Amino acid sequence: MFIDDKESVDVMTYYKKTGHDYEAYTAKEFSCLKLQEDDKKSYNIVKIKAAVLTWGLYNELQEASLLITDAGDRQFNYRLYKENRLTKMIKEWDAKDKEGKPVPVNEKTILHLSPVVAEAILRALDELSFVGEEEENLS
Repeated sequence: MFIDDKESVDVMTYYKKTGHDYEAYTAKEFSCLKLQEDDKKSYNIVKIKAAVLTWGLYNELQEASLLITDAGDRQFNYRLYKENRLTKMIKEWDAKDKEGKPVPVNEKTILHLSPVVAEAILRALDELSFVGEEEENLS
């Protein structure tokens, strides 16, 4: 019922470069793909240690994603929310640069992820943080 602030969860994202962009999948999505073994081997895996979403972190992320309009109203910015989730939840990863050197986890490197890869990481975090339709139907 209570989550330790030091608790983390392992997330895997499968990706490969296709032209100027990438294809990327959560582990769950990747397991559902009907690929030949050789095709599966063409994907790279980035392993991520992420913070476990607590009620406090959930509220902090939402609050940090509110912008004040010119009229003084508070408006939720979904793009900022997604950026905040990535930068505040990713704690470690095994990402490497072109020379095979570890890439540090920080806001600058996270914001340089391919949008396709970043969205796959967010989907993987969602899979672990929120109850989906399948789980709801079991209750």
